[in-house]
Amino acid sequence: MKKYILGGITGFLVATTLSAHAEEMTSMIGKTIQGAFPFQIEGKTLGTPAIVVDGTSYLPVRAFGEATGYEVSFNADLGVSLKKKEEQPSLPSPSPSPSPTPSPSATPEPPAVGDPSRGYQAIKSVSFSLKDEKTKKSTGDFGLIQVDGAQYVSLSTVSSFYTVSWNEPLVQLSLNGQLVTLITTNNQYSKGTGAFTFDGTIYVNLTMLNLKGAVKEGMLVLTEDL
Repeated sequence: MKKYILGGITGFLVATTLSAHAEEMTSMIGKTIQGAFPFQIEGKTLGTPAIVVDGTSYLPVRAFGEATGYEVSFNADLGVSLKKKEEQPSLPSPSPSPSPTPSPSATPEPPAVGDPSRGYQAIKSVSFSLKDEKTKKSTGDFGLIQVDGAQYVSLSTVSSFYTVSWNEPLVQLSLNGQLVTLITTNNQYSKGTGAFTFDGTIYVNLTMLNLKGAVKEGMLVLTEDL
């Protein structure tokens, strides 16, 4: 059996009989530990093992005291002392702030001001109708952006109905041979702008074309804004 020396054990030890006298403890100095074994309190194993010397089991005082709610101290004259720890009064936990109750009639938040991406909508078909002219339709990958109360359509949307002439940085839109508007190709979005570039695509304010738009059953319907 592996031997343990009493002087090598960390912390104090107390006999399980709890009746060892000082002279008895003195006489044990230098004796060989005959065994060591785990020690549990209510199913929890202490980090320091108990030992056996001359057939008597000894427990680690500090580990035992801390596990059972005692403060352990040592004085060269008085020896080992165990004192019951004073329980600290628990502070009442603050009451959680009540969460605001949403209004039953709350509506979805509108697109953020000045954020074109929040107002973007993909469109696959467009209907174009002017007074005294036959309605025209087109299909493809188009885009509609509604932001800050204005409507913008991708240039490809209106190029199905208007003649587009490029002269960087300007783009000319004509209808039936008549100039309708000129737009710039490199503007960033700002409220009320006539056109801007977003995600590599030019978007035109429908007011520049005297148009208004409405999405009906997935189709963008463009009509004159009279």
